[in-house]
Amino acid sequence: MIKLLKKLMTKNLTEVPLYYVNLDYRKYKESGLLNSCATHYNPIFKDDEQLKMMINKTVDYIRENYNMEDII
Repeated sequence: MIKLLKKLMTKNLTEVPLYYVNLDYRKYKESGLLNSCATHYNPIFKDDEQLKMMINKTVDYIRENYNMEDII
């Protein structure tokens, strides 16, 4: 069962997501930048605070330098 799920989640072991960032446009319009992005990490990175900080800085850079309405 675990092997089947692993193959499904990684597209038959050809793609492995390292992290995923999702912009919630509705939250962005209502409350601005705060909590408008959901970030999900690969379990191997769950304890790496430095990597999480770097990803958050990347998201902040995109928010500051690009118009969020143009991304959609």
